[in-house]
Amino acid sequence: MEHIAQLSGIVTGFNITKQCIDCMCGKNLVKIDKYSRNIICQKAVFEKEGLSRKLTADDEQIFIYDFCTLYAIRQRDYELLGKWQLGNDLSSDICGIAVDKDVVYCSVRNGKIITLDRRSYSIKEYNVSQNSMWSIRPYGSYLICGTVDGKLLILDKSTLSVEKTLVLSKKNIGSLYIDGESLYAASHDGKLFKISVKNFEIQTSIKNAHKKMFVCAGICGDMLATVSYPCSEIALWNKDTLKPLKVISTPLQLSGCAYIEDNFLYISSRNIQGIDRITIH
Repeated sequence: MEHIAQLSGIVTGFNITKQCIDCMCGKNLVKIDKYSRNIICQKAVFEKEGLSRKLTADDEQIFIYDFCTLYAIRQRDYELLGKWQLGNDLSSDICGIAVDKDVVYCSVRNGKIITLDRRSYSIKEYNVSQNSMWSIRPYGSYLICGTVDGKLLILDKSTLSVEKTLVLSKKNIGSLYIDGESLYAASHDGKLFKISVKNFEIQTSIKNAHKKMFVCAGICGDMLATVSYPCSEIALWNKDTLKPLKVISTPLQLSGCAYIEDNFLYISSRNIQGIDRITIH
């Protein structure tokens, strides 16, 4: 374990680019040079601290949701481009987010998706499912969503209508990761799935991947990494067969953010003041 970013508080989400790491910490967004590890930009974006915010980004913009509010922020200097209240209370808060080059997709509790056009900033609302969707990923002209009642949905992006449904479990499909034509899904009942996106069929699955809730962090070489924050462990699996390869025990707490780049897993959690990095290959 290597500590690569020392900040004054926990990092609730981050994004890694070629040169920098963009972090949410307290009320601030903080840009850290990945190599010198110096802070090169810092700006207060939020009125108060929060632990439930989620961040996604590309080379131009950062999008953050905080309860019912969506923020759009310019990547290079953290200028606030827009702020929208998409819901009002616990029945209409934002559960998940995905971004492609044209649209931001926010899944809202109880099965709605609200879209934001990245150029006109126009908003549209769609009724998609009777169940909330915590995990949502773009895939070409489709969105893939995991529901709290254990289903995977493929949606046509142009209409956000359900094209296909695949039943995986009776529990929340809380994390998705796409690698080429393979989709990895983590269920809150401890099951880990590898799914063919092309055929929308389960290729293999395992039970008891972790004893508690976990996420699919990404691919390193021929390995899939999963992280269970409540269990304080990182597990490595053969990405083709899901054969278990290694478990790395490291102190973590409740929740966090993980990202794989090259042979490194970057990780934040509620017990880390900043970001740590683990060599996994």
